[in-house]
Amino acid sequence: MKPTKVQSSLFYEEFGRGDTLCLLHGFLENRKMWLPFIEQLSLNNHIIIVDLPGHGNTEVLSGDNTMSKMAVALQVLFDNLGVTQVKFVGHSMGGYVALAFAALFPEKTTGVCLLNSTPEADTDARRQLRQHGIAVAQKNYKAMISMSVANLFSKELRAKFKEEISYTKEEALKTPIEGYIACQNGMSLRFENTVLWKQAHFKKWMILGDQDTLISAEKMQENFDDFDVEINVLAGGHMLTIENFDAVLALLLNF
Repeated sequence: MKPTKVQSSLFYEEFGRGDTLCLLHGFLENRKMWLPFIEQLSLNNHIIIVDLPGHGNTEVLSGDNTMSKMAVALQVLFDNLGVTQVKFVGHSMGGYVALAFAALFPEKTTGVCLLNSTPEADTDARRQLRQHGIAVAQKNYKAMISMSVANLFSKELRAKFKEEISYTKEEALKTPIEGYIACQNGMSLRFENTVLWKQAHFKKWMILGDQDTLISAEKMQENFDDFDVEINVLAGGHMLTIENFDAVLALLLNF
């Protein structure tokens, strides 16, 4: 697979010194989701957080925001920063981008942690749901975002994290509808990376939620337990960085 040439204009921030650890946010999120983790993770690492295309302070790429295009934009940034090797933690869509980077630049990738994420491509049913989401968003974007964000949290924890859910919705609404559409299409088009995930020699880790309605922890364990993949299942849904912050931080400190 040859990388597409993309001029990187990713908005980013750097913290700390040491080996480079790049933290990639998920769909409708931005780099700010990682700020509560920075103080501890930057003690022994060079941390890079970015706004992926169509999110935060980074503009939408022309065409669909494919995972490969975003990965190439990351590599341009790393070249500009003099980063030759990098380890990733990718939440949801951020995990898809990290794997796309690993596929394109294996010699630069030292580890990937999929946080509420999967190496599998979309099913046909999932692609149809994305197109339905685009159609609804074009009619009432605010309502679509509100419903989508709420569904990411486990039902049992929604009352506990009412304020956090409200803040997450506010941040999600900062993503323009053009970014929403481009990334939905980009995720729908992403490659199947199951073989890469099974065979790659870099460090592979999955942190999954036992109540995640998008990524089945049980299925991931069945598919990858027999391979060199470390898997941790925590209590919570698709938003473990909020629902189970302390446990996620403790694990990432050992990544």
